[in-house]
Amino acid sequence: MRIGEAVAGVWHRQHGGTRIEVPIGIVAALALIRQRDENGPDLKAQILGQDDAQLIGMFREIWSTHWMHRPDLIDRARVLHEWLNDEEIDDHRAYVVRRVTKAALEYGLFDLTGHADPYLRAQTDVLSPVMMLVRSTGAQQGLGEYHTPPPVADTMSNMLAAESVMDIQLHIDQPQAGEHIHDPAAGSGGLLRSAAQHLRERGLDPAQFQWSMCDIDEIAAACAAVNAIIWDLGQRVTVACADSLANPNAVEDAMKHARAVFAHRDEMLGKARILAAIRQAQQLLEQGTAIAA
Repeated sequence: MRIGEAVAGVWHRQHGGTRIEVPIGIVAALALIRQRDENGPDLKAQILGQDDAQLIGMFREIWSTHWMHRPDLIDRARVLHEWLNDEEIDDHRAYVVRRVTKAALEYGLFDLTGHADPYLRAQTDVLSPVMMLVRSTGAQQGLGEYHTPPPVADTMSNMLAAESVMDIQLHIDQPQAGEHIHDPAAGSGGLLRSAAQHLRERGLDPAQFQWSMCDIDEIAAACAAVNAIIWDLGQRVTVACADSLANPNAVEDAMKHARAVFAHRDEMLGKARILAAIRQAQQLLEQGTAIAA
């Protein structure tokens, strides 16, 4: 909650505006960074030591890099990073981005999300309180959106699993690889975070299971997609943004969309490789011509 309070406080005090996806997206991007060497240079100092253009460029690179690996989840999280597509980031926006970045880091974001071990990264959901606190009280009430503390989520996960409300009995049976774990009103994914932790505590790998989440709120679904990466739920994760009551096929529709996104990624990478090969051939030709001359 401290990170959420700090980020929301900075955003509103500095008149960040109505685009709350910006501060949420900043925290989400930072949460995707890993400290490779705990004894290495101070990563926080390196990030904050960049100028405004470099800092904005860093956020663009974070999202682009993860798009290469999980285009489906980064596409679902599009609302959190679309603002970075603007060619020019005005001075005030750049200033607020820096202030939000500083607040998130100084209040210990990397202490929660910077671990190499996904079990440690999944001890909490850092995006849920940020999402809740940057929204106005009226917006929270209208969406019915409230942060569920991790201990409460753990208890609920046990209860739901024991009663077979979830598609897996985590409490009384030994889960079997390949089982499907689904939350039709996932928010940012808190219950599935708890389920993944239960699996790890039983010596199982969440990547061996199938995960799906659905939420009607675009920002919540985006946070769930990012959390799936932070918590390392594996390749078999689908996040839908829809009303699961009105559309019982929301997850299937999201899976179809994800396949199309992967195909687009593969096409783009293929074109990039061709262009790289052409450039290399041109360079070799130019070098050969220069030598012959």
